[in-house]
Amino acid sequence: MDDAMPPSTAMLLERTRSPSYPNGERKLARDFLTQATWGLLGAAALAQLFLLVWLDVTS
Repeated sequence: MDDAMPPSTAMLLERTRSPSYPNGERKLARDFLTQATWGLLGAAALAQLFLLVWLDVTS
């Protein structure tokens, strides 16, 4: 931790650290809801890109 950080802040950050696996991967990364959300965001980005190109070509 940073030496300039007050001890109470450092303790709070240590207590609220997100759970992770021994290899350092965060447990939330394997959560189904998180993966579904990222999947939907990726699909929406691809759909927007497709629509952008399609509308540019057709107009």
